[in-house]
Amino acid sequence: MITVELEVLKRESLGKEANKKYRDQGLVPAVVYGKNKENLNILVDPKVLKKLLGRDSGENTILEINVTESDIKKNVLLKDAHIDTLTSNPLHLDFYEITEGELVKVPCPINFVGRPEGVKSGGVIQKLSEEVKVQCLPDKIPNNIEVDISSLNIGDTLRIEDLEKINGIDFLSNPKSTLISILAPRVVVETTTEDGESSAEGENDSAGTGETENSES
Repeated sequence: MITVELEVLKRESLGKEANKKYRDQGLVPAVVYGKNKENLNILVDPKVLKKLLGRDSGENTILEINVTESDIKKNVLLKDAHIDTLTSNPLHLDFYEITEGELVKVPCPINFVGRPEGVKSGGVIQKLSEEVKVQCLPDKIPNNIEVDISSLNIGDTLRIEDLEKINGIDFLSNPKSTLISILAPRVVVETTTEDGESSAEGENDSAGTGETENSES
């Protein structure tokens, strides 16, 4: 797991009015909390944070925060971001302080690789979820989990319980949850109208691409 440094400021003033002033200055109010730890109120530059989290490890990046003009250093994970629904800008950030030897729970993205046999036969990929919740030690947090789906045929379904076990990592998501399915190819049915003309009806309009998305997860 990658660890990167993030310089932050200590937040001296609290409350809505103070937080609004900080945001007007381009800073985001944040809090660091942890198991049996005293909360630390800080200010974060959102542009710097976005750049750091935009790397391969994404939101599971362990951040070593250094509080400016102090000797405070903490290893943290971003646990929650409160976003303005109108501007999409962060309003407040929650960081969880990591304790050495403590198991952490994080969502981990799944990277599907390979072209399924079912797609080669005209089938369609239906993705229902592309992440799994895991529990592990901080240094075991994976950037992503790579899953080879090239052997899947039409009618096959890949569930959490089908994922290969990884040493030191426990899957917490429902083992019966579906990640991906290979649907049958589009079936075209010709019908004849009263004037003798033929028309075609069918399903799975996205079959031509070999992939369809489902908003459920």
